[in-house]
Amino acid sequence: MLATSWQEKLRVLVVDDHADTVGSTAIRLRMGGHEVKTASNGVEAVARTRRFQPHIALLDLAMSDMDGYEVARRIQKLVLPRPPLLVALSGYGDGAAIRQSAEAGFDLHLLKPVEPDVFERLQVLVQEFDEQVLRLAHQRQRQQQMLSALAASYIEMGHALLQVARTTTNELTRTRCITKTQRICDRLFGWISGNPNLDQLRVALRSLTNLIPR
Repeated sequence: MLATSWQEKLRVLVVDDHADTVGSTAIRLRMGGHEVKTASNGVEAVARTRRFQPHIALLDLAMSDMDGYEVARRIQKLVLPRPPLLVALSGYGDGAAIRQSAEAGFDLHLLKPVEPDVFERLQVLVQEFDEQVLRLAHQRQRQQQMLSALAASYIEMGHALLQVARTTTNELTRTRCITKTQRICDRLFGWISGNPNLDQLRVALRSLTNLIPR
């Protein structure tokens, strides 16, 4: 049973062209108290983002009609009061795959299959710093491992974003990547300050911060 008493209710869009994956993910998120919409193709995903205005969009990258990269690009062109946090779900977690996600505008790249605890703690992705969330995560080893894995994924995405910023000829893309990286660093310093068990990530996070152009 997922704990819901302390969680912020989020609007989450799940996009995948495999019906079983969409269904199981949506059920787990609804059990966690979140409001969920689903889409089975890229066109539907963009349309539902416009109407539903999710806090988080979980996008499978390997869809047949329109891949997740193109979906992310189209979502970013929408005029929304609060653009969603874009999370790429992929069977590939190598540096090239993560860099491609960064270039397309994703905020985070997660390797499939995603650990169930990630879905149970989605609010840590959209909140800058929630002391209660981190305190509860500190109480359970499994949740601690989840936070550490998410933080490591964020750091890896930050390096990919900066690599794009260094090599792109598009100034808007460069600015976007630098801004996203700074937000990642700010969020993770908040996580670390509230959870001493994440302190081992401080060196890697400072190294990332030092690479951000000033």
